[in-house]
Formats: sequence, structure tokens, C-alpha cells
Amino acid sequence: MSSGPNQHYLPRFLQKPFGIRPKRKEIWVFARGVAPEPKRLKEVGASEYFYSGPATDNARTLDDDITEIETPISRILAGIRAQPVGAVVNSTDAAEIVNHLVPRTAHVRVNMERGLRMMAHGMETILGDDDRIQSLMGLNEDEPNAAFRNNLAEKLSEIEGIESLGLPVNLIERIAFVAAKENFATLAADTLPLLRDLFSSWLETTDGFVRETHNKTLAKISSSSPRLKLLEDLNWTVQSAQREGAILPDCAALAVDQSGQTAPAMFSDWKAVSAIILPVTPDKLLVGAATIYNVTQLLNFNDEAARCSHDFFLAPTINEYLTGLHKQLGERSMTLIEEGISGALEPYLTIVPKPRDEDAPIFPADLNNQSNEPWQYELSLIGCGDAENVQELSNAIQGIVTSLAQALPLQRLEGITITSDYREAVVTLDRGYEGASAPDSTPEEIGQGIARTMSVQRGGHWKERIILDARAAFALLAEESDTVEWGSYIFVRQLTEVAISEMIEHHLPGVWMKPISDPLHGFLYPSVHPAIFSYLASHISAGFSGPHHHVSVKRELFITALGEMKSTSFAARLEYRHHGDLDRLLGTVMPRISYALQFAADLLGHCAASGTDPYDADGELSAALADVGLQQWFPIFRDRLERLLMRFGQWESFDEFLALDVHVERLMWQLGMLPWHGPEGIRVEIPLGTDIDKLLENKSH
Repeated sequence: MSSGPNQHYLPRFLQKPFGIRPKRKEIWVFARGVAPEPKRLKEVGASEYFYSGPATDNARTLDDDITEIETPISRILAGIRAQPVGAVVNSTDAAEIVNHLVPRTAHVRVNMERGLRMMAHGMETILGDDDRIQSLMGLNEDEPNAAFRNNLAEKLSEIEGIESLGLPVNLIERIAFVAAKENFATLAADTLPLLRDLFSSWLETTDGFVRETHNKTLAKISSSSPRLKLLEDLNWTVQSAQREGAILPDCAALAVDQSGQTAPAMFSDWKAVSAIILPVTPDKLLVGAATIYNVTQLLNFNDEAARCSHDFFLAPTINEYLTGLHKQLGERSMTLIEEGISGALEPYLTIVPKPRDEDAPIFPADLNNQSNEPWQYELSLIGCGDAENVQELSNAIQGIVTSLAQALPLQRLEGITITSDYREAVVTLDRGYEGASAPDSTPEEIGQGIARTMSVQRGGHWKERIILDARAAFALLAEESDTVEWGSYIFVRQLTEVAISEMIEHHLPGVWMKPISDPLHGFLYPSVHPAIFSYLASHISAGFSGPHHHVSVKRELFITALGEMKSTSFAARLEYRHHGDLDRLLGTVMPRISYALQFAADLLGHCAASGTDPYDADGELSAALADVGLQQWFPIFRDRLERLLMRFGQWESFDEFLALDVHVERLMWQLGMLPWHGPEGIRVEIPLGTDIDKLLENKSH
């Protein structure tokens, strides 16, 4: 195949109904800086080798691919044009048309280039990663900064009745802050990679960089994307154009947001769209909207289309009305990019913390050397069979501890209990201090625990005790190598937690197991503490197992924990409406939140260290997260845990650990519970509206 030099970015099948009657081979072009003039359709909305250069050796080009797609698209569009005003249009057909037309225009390419030049002039250097972009927005911090709070306060002042909610401002700020972080992740997944790649490379690239990047994106134009899904979810109809007849903007379609503001469709916030409008003939508009949207009543389409065009708009005639529109050309298009760039550059550019040197040893030499000094630990085997088996297992355990002590600081290890009754050993362990809370046990719906590291106090010093189910321990003596590796991994994982405890005490002396002074943090932190240890230990111990081992098991545990958290917590919340015992409710919900966080962190730590994807190819994890409403939260949690790991051994205060409490709050919010610290202590608001439908349903029965 070979591509001709004249390649249309605004296809002729879209232009033709707007052509000059009767033959429609020409069209009136209202372009920037020149008088309106009629031109042949062949010359309009086209550029020499816009997509592809001359083909070599009959190779297939991007222009060939786009031309091939145009044939079915043009037929679908012809069918829509033939429908009467008021007709309902198949959403899949409409979505395919808009998804094909809006990304391919020169309007997209020129605005990309212009925006990048503005950014390059505004800041000479910038790191092209998510952390840097989020820092511009104040979203890379753990708490809302002053800029975010001020902007939010302004927005909240515009909402009538916000005070009637009875919620403190700082709680609303935290909820809004987390929502902003999560929405940023969604936006980044679909649209920001293109802009980010362009921006980071702009100062060093050739003139063809924007064209090349745009074309790479267009090569995937027919593939599924979040944008296509959002378009398919709209209700599409054929509507009448205004009396003067519709013009065709060079951006192809417009988007109208919920405030009534218009933008070229490709540069809109797709999640905030109220309507998408594509002129299909001078008399008809293809309109997609979530609810009823009457264009002629709510919008002057031609005014907005002229303002959103960048270089030109097209019409079948010329008159005084269209000449007036010509004067508005580019008003919105020109300011849209400026507004976006200026808004991004307003906040100060925070310094992204220098990550930890990944080549440096995780545990410093002075800590590891302590393990070479004389130290003792107790090894207790309960209900583990005859003396020969016990001795063989004891030798294996001691061998692993001795070997690992060369790499991990294990002098904090007080003892190891291997038992045939794991649950009993956990419950009856002498913790050595008053006020020790009863240890939670894993809900049967999730699974049965087999290993745990617990803090104990001995002789006035904090130590760690490992409790290991005999089945996991005896796996070390199995004949099958996979079973031995599994048993070794379980044990090494617990030894790693011992080493992490020593690392924290070494860098933050005196804080270990001390009461947390802030009441809200004191309430929240116990639920995220296991997750922090799970992530760090899972990351460090991943090197002691096969790189892709255990991922499916860890993922399945997390999926199960999510489902159990949702079902049990919702049921407990509904029961709370009748018994009113908040402690009873929290006693059910908080352990479920803790296990969900712990299993999430365990999966993420292992995947980060082994370079594997936490998501499965079948989409089960994505579906489970979506079912609980946490699909956008999960990557935020992953990034925050990675940041904590990068600070490993560089912690300046325990506040760096307490900063993860917000993820306990986030899961509580998702379960309809809003904790905060008021004048009278910790309060947990549980809005009645979350259960009102269920309560009314039960009452009717």
C-alpha cells in the first residue's frame, strides 16, 4: 500500500454535507488571519503527509489504517444523518464516530505543541513523572496544603447548606483531598501520559516530536479506552441545529461541562461532561448526554463552535452572520491552554524527596554486626510429633536463623513457637505488659492464619516472638522443592518483620509501642500498622522466593478480604441501626479494614520487589476493587507505601508512619463511616442516608 501526500485530518465524509450546494465539492473556509474563501474539499482539513510519509516497499502506513477505519465510520455516520430529528442513536455507533474524529485533528496537534511551548518557557526544567506533576497540584503531600485548603474553602463557600451536614471543615478537607488524589490517578491513566511524555522531552526534541507522538496515539485510535467507555455510557440523539444552520469547527466536536462551559471535546474533562455535540449536517447535531440536553435551548452552538476552533471553521455559505462568527474564532481555544498551564504553574514547585539508594544495603552494617554478638532466643515446639522429627525441624529452624542473621538484624528475636494449635498459641502468648489488647484472628471467610510476629516485653525490653503453625514449619522438611520453598518463605517473612522492628527502634528510639498522643491517630493507626509491616516485610523477603511465586495466593487473599470487608461491614452497619452500639460495630468493621489493608500491602510489596503486576489478566482484582469502590484508591495506596519504603532507615519521626492513617479513614468512608476528633473525643459519624433504602425495604417487608 502507499499513502498519498494529501492526508485529511478532518475527513471529507464529515465535511461534505457542509459543502457549497449543489455539488458540494467546495466549502467556505473561515480561517485565522485571512478573509473567508471557498476551497475544494480536497484541500480543506488536510495537510501534506499529516499522518504518514511516503511508503517504502509497499509498507502499510498509519494513513492506510485510518483510511480503512473511515469506510465503516462514514457508513454509520451516513445512517445517522438520514435519521429524523429526535431519533435515538445507538450509543456504540455514536461513540465510535466521536472517538474516531476528535483525536485525529490538527486542532489537537497544534494545541499540544502550543501548550508544551508555554510550559517550556514557564519552567526550564521539570521531571516528567507523576510525583512532580502532583507536586504542582499539591497532591503529593500527605495532608492538604494551604493552597488546596484555600481553593477548597472558596468552592465550599459556593455550596448552599454545607453547614447543615454537621461535619468539621478539616474532615471535609481530607475527604476532598483524597478524592482529588484519586481522580488525578484516573486522569493520568488515560490522558496525562501523552502530555507528560511530550512535556518532559520537549526541550530536547526535534520539530517532529509532537507529530510523532500524536501519530503513536492515533495508531491505537480504534482500541478500547476510558474515553470510549464514557462516550458509550451517554444517551445519543439527533437534534435540530439552530435556525442559521450549524458550522463545522476544526475540533470536530464540542464538550459541555456541568457548569455549561464549552471546550473542544478532546481537551475536556471527560468525567465532568454534560454533553458532547458533533454537527453532522448544517441542519442536524449528534448529541450525547447523561440526561436530557436540548442544545438550542441551552447553548448557542455556533458561537461556541467558532470560539473553540483554533485555525478555522467551515460553512456552506457566507453571510453577515458568519462573518460575525469569524471574529470570534479561537477565543476559547486560545485561552483554554493558557488557563490550564497557568493553573498548573501557580503553586510553587515542591522538591521531590530524593529516593533511597537502591544499591545500598537495606539494613546498615552496624545493625547487622550486632547479630554477630552473643544473643539467645527460645525455640519452643508444641505438639510437633516424636523426638526425631522435633530435632530435625529444630536443626532446620536454627540453620535458617543463623544464616539470615548475617543479613538481617535479628537480636530482637525473643523466641519462636512452633505449634499444632496456632490459634491457641496466639491467644495465650504472655505479652509481658499490662493493657495488651487481645490479638485479632483472621475471619474464617478469609482463611486461617499460619504465621505471626508479636511484640512482647521481657525484662523491660521490647522483643519479638514468632508463632508458626506446625504445618508451615514442617514444610521445611518436605521432599518437594516447592513445598520447602513455601515453608522457607513463610518463616523468612516473619524474621524480616523482626528485623524491621529493630530498624525502626534504631532510627526512632523510644517510640516503639509507646501510646500515640493524638486521639484520632491512636484510633486509626492500629488498623494500618500491620499493613506497613506487611509491605516492608513482603518487599524484603521477596528475594527469598521465586520472583513470581505467591502472587496469585496473595492476590486471592486480598480479593477475599475486600469482599468480606464489604459484606460483613454493611451487614454490621445495618444491625447498628437497631442496637446503636458503636463499639460493637467498630469491633466488627475495624479488623476487616485492617485485614484488607494488610493483604493489599502484602501483595503490593511482593509485586514491587519482584517486578510483577498485582493485577491479574482475567481482571478479577480490578472487578473486586470496583465492587467496593476502591479501584482509584489502590494505586494511591501503592504509591504511598513505595514512598515509605524509599524512606527506609531515613525516617525523621513516627509521623511518617502515622501519615498512612488516612488510608484507614479512606476505607471507613467507603463503608459509610466518618471518623474525626471533636471536643468530646473521637466521633464516628454514620450518616443514616447510607442505609435508608435498606431500612425502608425491611420495614415494608
